[in-house]
Amino acid sequence: MKKTVAFIIVLLFSLCDSWAQDYVNNSTIAFTIPEKDLLPENVAYDPAEKAFYVGSTRKGKIIKIDADGKQSTFIEGNSHGHWMVIGMKVDTERRVLWVCSSGGENLVGYTKEDDKEGRPAGIFKFDLKSGKLLNKYTLERTGEVHFFNDLVIARNGDVYATHMFGNHAIYKIANGSDKLELFVEDELIKWPNGITMADNQSVLFVAHADGIARVDIGDKKVTSLSVPEGTKVSRRESIDGLSYYKWSLVGVQPDMKTISRYYLNEKGDGIKEVKVLEKGHPMMDHPTTGVLVGSDFYYIANSQFEKISEQGVLSPMEQLYEPVILKVKID
Repeated sequence: MKKTVAFIIVLLFSLCDSWAQDYVNNSTIAFTIPEKDLLPENVAYDPAEKAFYVGSTRKGKIIKIDADGKQSTFIEGNSHGHWMVIGMKVDTERRVLWVCSSGGENLVGYTKEDDKEGRPAGIFKFDLKSGKLLNKYTLERTGEVHFFNDLVIARNGDVYATHMFGNHAIYKIANGSDKLELFVEDELIKWPNGITMADNQSVLFVAHADGIARVDIGDKKVTSLSVPEGTKVSRRESIDGLSYYKWSLVGVQPDMKTISRYYLNEKGDGIKEVKVLEKGHPMMDHPTTGVLVGSDFYYIANSQFEKISEQGVLSPMEQLYEPVILKVKID
């Protein structure tokens, strides 16, 4: 009997230790938004005003959270012909908010059928002070399926955006050109998602279905980053949001409910080490993307994308939760 009890105790401690290893708890709540059916995908930050911007895939609007925490609608849904709000970035120097927008079942009232009518997408340029639309670059043709997912802004004002439906590619809007152009389309990049740029301004890193790609801007050479054995960054474990920080990458893996820091090797053609920053937070419900503010990473914890059907039917409000933005220290 004593041996049996001892065995059970050892087994319980072993199981507890195993369960503990499935969780890494370093995040704290930055803020919440009292709008359960927002279904946010991205958060951007303006260091000049110390303001955050959160975009809605459900309502197509953008909410501003100022330095005092006051929340207001910055861009109304469908006010400029845009659709779901996906990736967003602030160009602080030029006082512009760049927004990826695409059609999709998350959006209220969206009824297009991809295989017949196509799916529209575009990149929208808003003035940060007034919210005025400065320009838009759209791909909207019958029978063509498009989806702009995320973008990054170079210091010179050039914009690079991932396009994941139809052709799997990176598009570019050069500063001052006001023209959307295909930058890179390569078989090594499958269903591109998050995108970021190294401090040297010469390399893009792109998260996609098969892992992480490096794109050398000068010659447009594309290579796949090598990863340590056992590291999962593809298919169901692939990365959504991707940010650059001190010769490393910070990635959000929705299905794994994990935020990790990926340290680059000396050449920048592979990952040499992975550090899990957060895993299995109880508030996570399909975490998506984030933004770096100093050494803090603010990210969408609960986009709740699984709460909406392929037909665009959203779960009842009592089954939804307020959007939560968590933050975690990188260093």
